[in-house]
Amino acid sequence: MPPTSSAPSPHRTRREPADRRRELLDAAARHADEHGLDDLTPAAVAARSGASRALVFHYFGSTAGLRRAVVLEAVAELEHATVAPDDRPLAERPARAVAAFLDTVEARRRVWQDVWRGALADDPATQEALAAVRAGLVLRMTTTATTVGAPPSERWGLLVSGWVALVENVTAAWLGGSELTRPEIERLVLASAVVLAPALGEPARGVVLAIARANSDVPG
Repeated sequence: MPPTSSAPSPHRTRREPADRRRELLDAAARHADEHGLDDLTPAAVAARSGASRALVFHYFGSTAGLRRAVVLEAVAELEHATVAPDDRPLAERPARAVAAFLDTVEARRRVWQDVWRGALADDPATQEALAAVRAGLVLRMTTTATTVGAPPSERWGLLVSGWVALVENVTAAWLGGSELTRPEIERLVLASAVVLAPALGEPARGVVLAIARANSDVPG
């Protein structure tokens, strides 16, 4: 009987397409976290993962498609993180949502700074996902608004858009090197929700005002 060899087979184990795509997306996410979205290219992912550029293009189609995939995953992470458990009291959910929001964007700060600076602003899929996660954050901040069935209005839409822009700009500035501490940022975001109150019915308005006052540095 010929001796058995312990040398590895020259044939590489074939990966499932989903596993291979996952590996490439993980490499892309790490690169974007370290260097930002503008530096994320198929060539960079290929060099980092040991794959060919052709394989990266095969799975993501283009540089824009690669960046979109990274951002959509970051958005999905944010959406998942900011959903408070149903067993938590309504009054506690806004603070939990804000804490989860800041935790998540801080962990992917380079990606979120680029998104808020306008990366993929002309990509419909990315903008649709961002709109959904922004709407979800607003609903969690207004807590009981969904239970009273407050109808959408133009006034409400304008206030929501302005508040979301405020929160994102404040957070981006903080990630960029603000001297404010993390607890101070949390309180600032919670206090800023007061701008939503005029367009809410009761009891949502009272809940939001109470949260804002509790986190405001302004007496009364």
